[in-house]
Amino acid sequence: MKMAPFDQLRVSWYPKRSGSTMWLFVLIPAAVVLFVLLQCWWWMFCRIEIEPDQVGILIAKTGENLPSGEIIATQSWQKGIQRDPIQPGRYFYNPLFWDWEIEKACEIPVNSLGVRVRLYGHDIPDDAIRAGQVLAHEGQKGVTDEVMQPGKYIINPYAETIEIHKAIEIPAGYVGVVTNLTGKPPAHPNTFLAEDGEKGVSRKVLTPGTYYLHPYIQHVDIMDCRSQRFELTGDDALKFPSSDAFEMNVLMTIEWAIDQSRAPEIFVRVGCFDEKAEKNEILQKIIIPAVRGFGRIEGSKYSAIEYIGGDSRQLFQNTLIAKIKASCEPKGIFIKSVLINDIEPPLEIAKPIREREIAKEELNRNKNQLKQAQAEQNLARSEELVKQETEKVKAKTTNMVRVIEAKNKQTVALVDQNRRLLMETTFLEAAQKEAQATLARGKAEADVILLNSTAEAEAFRKSVEAFKNPELFAYHEFLMRVAPSIGTIFANTEGIFGRIFSSMIPAHEEKRGN
Repeated sequence: MKMAPFDQLRVSWYPKRSGSTMWLFVLIPAAVVLFVLLQCWWWMFCRIEIEPDQVGILIAKTGENLPSGEIIATQSWQKGIQRDPIQPGRYFYNPLFWDWEIEKACEIPVNSLGVRVRLYGHDIPDDAIRAGQVLAHEGQKGVTDEVMQPGKYIINPYAETIEIHKAIEIPAGYVGVVTNLTGKPPAHPNTFLAEDGEKGVSRKVLTPGTYYLHPYIQHVDIMDCRSQRFELTGDDALKFPSSDAFEMNVLMTIEWAIDQSRAPEIFVRVGCFDEKAEKNEILQKIIIPAVRGFGRIEGSKYSAIEYIGGDSRQLFQNTLIAKIKASCEPKGIFIKSVLINDIEPPLEIAKPIREREIAKEELNRNKNQLKQAQAEQNLARSEELVKQETEKVKAKTTNMVRVIEAKNKQTVALVDQNRRLLMETTFLEAAQKEAQATLARGKAEADVILLNSTAEAEAFRKSVEAFKNPELFAYHEFLMRVAPSIGTIFANTEGIFGRIFSSMIPAHEEKRGN
């Protein structure tokens, strides 16, 4: 068969393959597809996502069957619920061999504690229970000795559970009495308190704070060590006969407190503390019997009139508190005060005595009012005297101030006048010296002028003596002064200008004739 040219070209482009090579082109894509499908199956069906507040429980579908009575697989090859839980995170398990459950993590709130209870293992033997074993040992089912504080815990709810109990909170002013529920028997069974490690009430007390104690190991009773007040009023009031056979009714208040260091002993010997007086064993067994007993004994020593008058009330109160303290403090009870509020005597003797006391009080009040009026009068007199003295002091002070001001002004004026006098004296001396200098300078100038004038006069005199008469000297001087300024003079001797020289002409002629 002959091929077309195009078919020949197409066939020649593909290389020739063997049978094994063709299988590779089929297997590789199939392997890729299979790998992708496997990854999708692994991601979709084998993935376990556990959030931070969750826990995962694994259940093995294959493996060795559990022994009879067991519910938890403690070994990895055993089938069933696995003991160890899965922590928060991402895990991959084959669902063909494993199953799983996701539960919420156990959370212990604030001011609480958790006790771990194991749900798998062997039962505690009966002889161990009779011997006093309370907690489960390793491999036993029951309450463990582990105490868990507030927080979140990852536990397997099929293998164990957590009991939530309140933490022991001891407020300020209180102490905790600890009773050890487990431990060895006391070395001295007849004592009230147990030593460390022994079963019974411990000698040590818990001070204020928060404690996370195992409730199956230790029990805590809280004792109030603050000051307590109890009032004997109404039906509880102290009643006793007086020495003269009248029944007295005494209302009183007692303040007391527990010795903190002896709280365990009080708890064992007497009983627990209760806020209600009728249930408070300390109050009912120790304090009230002591008050009533010593109150009747000491109160019967005085008559009703002495109580009404108040003469014996303080003495009775002091004696009673001393007796009660001596009885209660050896038992660990502090008696801080015993205060008698009121004493109610019989009405048949109280009325006249009270009227008499009222009259006394009225008289005393009138006396006090009189004393008060006198005191107010004395006070007013004293205030007036104080005012007068104050005014005198003010006037005296004002006068002294003015005198001091006048003296100061006088002193200032005197100083100013002295300064001016000194200044004027200085000016006068300077003026005198200046006048002397001016006089000396004027005298010197006068002497110079006199000498100059004398010299000039002497020169004139000698100059005049050189001529025959003064007129010639004057003519000579005139010519000497005028000549330099006159070049030519044309004048008639008979004219005005010539007349000036008329008197001099004969002299020239005479001189010329000589």
